[in-house]
Amino acid sequence: MKNLRIKLLLSLIAFAVILVAVISYVNRQILVTEIEKQVSMNKILIENHILTDMQTVDNAHFYFDNNISDKMEQELRQLKNYYHENPNIATWDLQQMKKKHGMDIYIVDQSNTVVYTTFAKDIGLDFSRCCQRFSALLDERRASGEFFTDGIDISTSTGEYRKFGYLATHDKKYLLELGIDLLNDPVFQTFNFEKTAQYLIGKYIDLVDVQAINAGGVFFNDSRSKRITVQEQSKKFQKYFELAKKTMEPVEYEKVLDNGYIETHRFLPYEAETVRGESSKRIVYVKFINITKMEALQKNSKQFWSLLFIALLTSFIMLLVINKILSKTIQLATFDPLTGVYNRATYIRKIDNLLRKRKINVPGLLLIDLDNFKQVNDQFGHVEGDHILVETARILKRVVKQSGFVVRFGGDEFAIVLYDTTEEKMQHMAEAILTQIRSVKYDDHASEKWSVLSVSMGGAIYNHAEDTEMSLFERADKALYQSKNAGKDQYSSYAEVAADEGYNS
Repeated sequence: MKNLRIKLLLSLIAFAVILVAVISYVNRQILVTEIEKQVSMNKILIENHILTDMQTVDNAHFYFDNNISDKMEQELRQLKNYYHENPNIATWDLQQMKKKHGMDIYIVDQSNTVVYTTFAKDIGLDFSRCCQRFSALLDERRASGEFFTDGIDISTSTGEYRKFGYLATHDKKYLLELGIDLLNDPVFQTFNFEKTAQYLIGKYIDLVDVQAINAGGVFFNDSRSKRITVQEQSKKFQKYFELAKKTMEPVEYEKVLDNGYIETHRFLPYEAETVRGESSKRIVYVKFINITKMEALQKNSKQFWSLLFIALLTSFIMLLVINKILSKTIQLATFDPLTGVYNRATYIRKIDNLLRKRKINVPGLLLIDLDNFKQVNDQFGHVEGDHILVETARILKRVVKQSGFVVRFGGDEFAIVLYDTTEEKMQHMAEAILTQIRSVKYDDHASEKWSVLSVSMGGAIYNHAEDTEMSLFERADKALYQSKNAGKDQYSSYAEVAADEGYNS
């Protein structure tokens, strides 16, 4: 009964675990698929939003900054004329000139080095060393002698958003340059790419960074904190930046972090519709991290453990219900309903296991039969007969204790299976049973029904490797009938029977 309950419990637990695991796995796969689909759609929306917004900003500046460009050209031509009159630039009061129009002044020599400027951070900046492509563009502009203005550009030294205009002196010795901070420009304040980037970062949990980088590898940055370049980033970052710039196709790489988090680094090429200087081509760097997926999976894991707990609790409740429903059936299938000892089916199962698993133990079988029991039923009725059977079973259990178990085959037939015995031990047990039955029979308070009864017993022990339940039973049964034939109320050993009959046991 106990083993059956344990097996039933383990089966229910196994079923619950498998069911929950399968459901959770399928649900997890569906969840991952849906999340990845949604994240992929979000990435497309984000990137399209970024590139479209950048194009909008560029177009807005192209159409609305004509006044700035005209003012720059006017001021640069005045500087050019002033240079014609006073070519000794070292004597110029650049700060006083800046106060008139509010724009920074740069004087770039033929080596493309900023030799004079009102923007102190750029003094001595050598474009031929830091920015070779831009240096080549400056050579072209100096050689043409025409006025040039760029769209949205950045300061090479600080990364701030700025707009620049260029005009060479008539002798091509210097390139005159004006720069204006776009942060104070109403158009830029209205159409600001970084505002869009911050909005998107706040809206999408997986989006953690958006940066615009010019072709020279300098990050656009209006924080005025410091200049940031691609060369300061990791080797892998530099590799994929250059690849995107070369192919003008989106590229990406992933970085695995702790606890299953993954960073995706995307490089999106961008080219303004209207070419306006070096900053017309840019790379938009976007960094994603799979926060949505990980949070959903963590939630799914919590649901799994909650569901598993509920399933296990349900298993225990089901076990109690099943146990209550089947307990009586199991009891009837295992025990004799009248006497409470094992029935024949249980005897077969248990003795087979005992013989199959035996090692050094020597099992034994003692068959017990109540003599003249039919007379009790005939004279006193079956109820009184049942009382005799119950009392007999009680006596047998009291004698056998933990050394074996008691079985009722049916009617007045009982048996005792001993786990490990000898002929001598079995003889002592049989005598103890006879003594107790006789004690009841001759007790002054014994009812008349016991007076007609006696007990015949026969025993046999395991002594061959080929022994089975049937062979052991047959030998014990022969010994039992020897007791009956010899006058009943006694015990016979099969070993003695075999010896008397003259053949080996």
